[in-house]
Parts: sequence; structure tokens; C-alpha cells
Amino acid sequence: MTRVQDAIATVQQLLTNGEAAADAIEVLVESTRLGLWHKNQLANRDVTATTLVNLAATLPNVAETVAAVFACDPELRSAWLRIVGARLREAGKRRDAAELCSAIDQLGAASRRVRQLLPDASLQSTGHQDLEIALFGATAEQAVIWPKVLRVIGATADLVEGGQGRRAAAIPAVAPLDPKQSWCAGRIIQLQVLNDSDSADLTCVLAGRCSSLSPAERVADDSPSQAVMRWVLYRPWVMLLAQIAFTQEAWEAEQISGRLALELAEDQLSNPYEPSRVDVVITTAEGDEVLCGTLGDLLRRVLARLDVTLLSRPEETQRLDERLAPVIHLLLEQKVWRFEAHGSGSRRPGYVIDDDFSTSCYRAFGSKYFYRGGSLLTNAIRLTCEQWAKEKLSEVGAIRARMFGEVVFDSELV
Repeated sequence: MTRVQDAIATVQQLLTNGEAAADAIEVLVESTRLGLWHKNQLANRDVTATTLVNLAATLPNVAETVAAVFACDPELRSAWLRIVGARLREAGKRRDAAELCSAIDQLGAASRRVRQLLPDASLQSTGHQDLEIALFGATAEQAVIWPKVLRVIGATADLVEGGQGRRAAAIPAVAPLDPKQSWCAGRIIQLQVLNDSDSADLTCVLAGRCSSLSPAERVADDSPSQAVMRWVLYRPWVMLLAQIAFTQEAWEAEQISGRLALELAEDQLSNPYEPSRVDVVITTAEGDEVLCGTLGDLLRRVLARLDVTLLSRPEETQRLDERLAPVIHLLLEQKVWRFEAHGSGSRRPGYVIDDDFSTSCYRAFGSKYFYRGGSLLTNAIRLTCEQWAKEKLSEVGAIRARMFGEVVFDSELV
């Protein structure tokens, strides 16, 4: 049982931290084949894959996601499918069509397998009582557990019976001074944290920490500007936000091709150093100024373009703007961003790159690692902004066309 408990704890760690020691979950061979995580052989670490994050998003909590991972084990799955079959048979005897239809719909690709196992369907104990109690709080044949068993089987049906599970490609270790390697496709990034407690031993996951550099990360010969630049490079969320301000400055310097503005609405001006929302306004090359959404929205879109997955539950992802507030405070404190209380032209108050940090981006250290090395991020931010503005303008055009059509239709009736 100790080995099972270790495996459960390790899967929980993969869901919350993104990495774990590889030895503890060797018993879950099928999960590796289905692409829920991959192994970094050099560090002997199991690393969360996008498939596992997506699976977690379909279930109500971490506990059921852990159970879903175990549901991929062939022996355990067959035992649980027999219980599912028995429950469906009971619903059929009661002529409960609503429950049958709902359960079959939830099973999805697994429903055919359940049908094949109907001759062996049973509510007898599966022989995995200790594991089931650890996962569900009771054994799987008990009626109170039925909704959970149905959910975890249905959530993994496309991967197992649907044949969509594929081994995840191994990715290289994070290299702070090589952004193109660190921000490669398939990478996982933690949510922002201001301390190091959950990020200390990561090798292949972009850490969420935004704190000062540790003694091991510092370089004694760094000038003050180099020390700030090194902090930016070593802190993924800081790097992303610094690159957004850098892209903003470079884009505006072109003068004729639009711009990106990070603005504060009136309800945010009372706390410009830790705002709960920053608005993203994009001006197209044609001069159309578009309020596209929030800074959190922009970051989610940029990560999607990079194929970097945010390690969070959907409800946490929706609160991304709130979590950015203390990071913005650090950016202002370290003079990476600057707040402009009086926006120029028609702009509202907002944020731009700090002059000293902008200069640092073109000095030897910053030019090599942030400007040229970070070009992957710069390009992703620019393309994302341009595409986002087009989508918003297209949505507005569609709404106007529909409204115009309704007006014409109404006038014809008069």
C-alpha cells in the first residue's frame, strides 16, 4: 500500500507542481504511453504534459483527476467498467431512460467497451479496495461512488478507448539564458507565486516564482542593470511581461504600423502599482483603435501561440489578472516597467517600458539574451496582438451587419 500511496502523492505533485521524481510512478506505465507525462532521463524526473493538464480541466478537482490517471491502468479499468455495466443494467431494469442516456453520453468512447463487458458486469468487490478508498473515500462498487467512477472513466475514454492517447515528446531542460529552448512547444508553466517553495527543484517546467534571485543564481560581477536583466531572464512571468513592454516600444517606434497600449481604466487608477486589471488596447496599421481585453487575456493567447500550457485549473486561469497585480508591482519596483499617470495623446494612464531597462535591452548582455534570444517571445506577442485586433474588428463588423439587416427587415415590414 505504501507504493500506491507514493504513486498517488506523486500524481498530485505532477498536477500541482509539474514535476516529480520518476521512480514513484513506474507502476503507472499506461499513463506514460497515453502521454499524461514524459520522463527527463538526465534528471530522472517525470514531467507533466499538456494532456494531463487538459484532463484535469474536465474534472471537478485534483482528487478525481488522480483517480482518472489510475483509471487508465488496464486491470483497474476493466474492473471499474464491470461496475459501470452493472449500474447501467440496474438503470435499464428500472426503465430509467434519462439515467441511461446521460451515463452513455458521459462514457463516450468507453460505452462500446462497457457493452462488451456486460456479460461480466458485477457489483462485487474489485479486489482493489485499499486503492479505491484512497482515491474515492469508499470502494468503487458502492452507490455513493458511482458518479465519480462514471466521471473518471468518461474523462479518459477518448485517450484509452478512443485511441487518442500518444506518448508526449520529451522536451529539454529549462535554460534561463536560452529563451528559445526554455519557451519551446510542449513546455508547462506554473502560475505565478512570490516565493520559491513550490519551484525549487524544477528542471523542465517554467517556474512560477517571481522572487529575487537566489545566491546560486546571482553573479558577483553583474552591474546593477545586468542584475535586473538576469532577474528578468530567470523569472518566466517577469520575462513575458518585460517582453510585452519591449514589444510595445519597438512597435510604436515603427510609427506607421499601429501600436500596443497597456492602459488603466478609471476604476483601477486608485492603485496603479497593483491593479487588478490592465486593459490591452491595440491600434491597427489602418488606425483602428481596439480595446481587445485584459493583460491576462493577452498572456493566455501568447502562451497558446507558443504551445506553452498553464498549469492551473480553469477557475484559477480565469483569475490570472488578479495574480498579475503583485508581479506588476515588482516590475515597477525593479524599474522594468514605468507607470505613466498622464497618457500621451488620446491614451489613458498606463504602462510602458522603463527607459533604463530599455537601454539595458540593447547592451551586450541584454542584447544577446533578451533582445535576440527572446525574439521568439517578441514575435509571438506581436502576431498575437495583430490577430486579436482583427478578430475583435471582425466580431464588431458581424454585429453591425446583423443589426443593419434587422433594421432593413423591420423597415420592409412597415
